[in-house]
Amino acid sequence: MQRRSLSSVVIKSIDRDRVSQTVADHVARLRQRHPEIERVIWFGSWVNGLPTPGSDVDLCLILSSSKKSPRERFTDYLPLCFPVGVDLFTYTRSEFDRLSRSSPGLHQAILSGIDI
Repeated sequence: MQRRSLSSVVIKSIDRDRVSQTVADHVARLRQRHPEIERVIWFGSWVNGLPTPGSDVDLCLILSSSKKSPRERFTDYLPLCFPVGVDLFTYTRSEFDRLSRSSPGLHQAILSGIDI
């Protein structure tokens, strides 16, 4: 019986065009279904040009308002299937403004992204 070496490497290819198109399609669907979305920012390694196999898509949604807490609301905006993992951040406009004081590094990382 063959045993797999603990030092085996698994290489996954990155299809940038597929990821970009999937993000665009998902954001278009979100905007149709959720008029409370004011802004969508795609940030992180896919935007700054440094994705690696296993890199996820980082999306920040800025909402006009929400009666749900951030932990409760983000599931309303998750995609059903995606070619890579997704980290989704959902903030109301006022929560996002406060983020600049409570987590300036995260706030700046988000702002370094692109608006979709």
